[in-house]
Amino acid sequence: MTNCLLIGGGIIGLSLAYELSRRGLSVTVIEQGEWGGQASSAAAGMLAPLKEFQTVGPLLDLGMESLWLYPQWVAELEAATGGDVQLCLDGLLTVAMNDEEAEALWAKYCWQKAAGYHVRWLTGGEVLEVEPLLTAKAVAAIHSPQEGHINNRLLLGALVTACKKQGVKLVSGCVVTGLVQQAGSVTGAETTAGTFHADHTVITSGAWAGIMLNWLGISIPVCPVRGQIAAVSSAGIPLRTVVFGTTGYLTPKRDGRIIIGATEDEAGFQKDVTLGGLASVCSGVLPYVPSLQTAAFLEAWAGLRPATADGKPLLGPVPGWNGLSIAGGHFRNGILLSPVTAKRMADWIIKNRLEPLQPFAPGRFFAVS
Repeated sequence: MTNCLLIGGGIIGLSLAYELSRRGLSVTVIEQGEWGGQASSAAAGMLAPLKEFQTVGPLLDLGMESLWLYPQWVAELEAATGGDVQLCLDGLLTVAMNDEEAEALWAKYCWQKAAGYHVRWLTGGEVLEVEPLLTAKAVAAIHSPQEGHINNRLLLGALVTACKKQGVKLVSGCVVTGLVQQAGSVTGAETTAGTFHADHTVITSGAWAGIMLNWLGISIPVCPVRGQIAAVSSAGIPLRTVVFGTTGYLTPKRDGRIIIGATEDEAGFQKDVTLGGLASVCSGVLPYVPSLQTAAFLEAWAGLRPATADGKPLLGPVPGWNGLSIAGGHFRNGILLSPVTAKRMADWIIKNRLEPLQPFAPGRFFAVS
């Protein structure tokens, strides 16, 4: 028997496994496909809570805490694995292309500035000073100099390596078929690779979390939202800053790619790249950086992001069942929120510290079917 069984090997499951193992627990992670093969790989690796979250409150606080955790977390990971995950916290731009967009962006800038966040308002030529490849039609932008991005593929690889070095048991190609129940407790999982028993089980299966909770008669709204994304070569296009717009985003990576994205479409559990989705992604970014017209296309892919009804993640114990927790529903912010999720969930599992998780308690959606 293991101390902790994690069902799902995406960025959240691997980060939590790494944290728990570092704190002395024996951990097993089971994954039905490839490590990080869903939302974790269908991402641009954005670390941008001020861009993502629309108001002050617990979710923005969670995102900012995770952003501050990132440098040390990455430094420890890189020291443990000898790899480089290409963390870049050089800032980003959120761009307005007309007066209407500028008005909405100005309102966002005002509340962020009033809340004490380090942001700058740029107009006209000031925007081009930060990113010369941006179109001269950009009328204004918020510059957030402390946000950035990471190479999520390299991060996933580093976490797999670090978990192995910490003694975490990683089992891939393993489909969960049921949860082991005993007198109001969950004590593990039934899988195609046999039965796994644990003192504590955590569902970290992203968009599949709702299906697993249904086995217990619990209805919590977690649904898959497909994200289609693409990469082009940065050869001859020296984009240096992350650019967000209303119709798309661009993220320059140190490995010679520019990631462009992304769609948000509901297609059930299908993760195909569609022609319409790819066209939307490509056409959505061209108004911001016209020189992308000549970029060499490299690849496109899709993944399923786990969305909740209120946009907040699900963190903590599952009501009515001992020994069962969930860490999921991060939607498109799993990469950003992985360090803080691992820290807070480990504090819950090991120290019984539940109060910091209360704003994200699964019980807010609790219903027994």
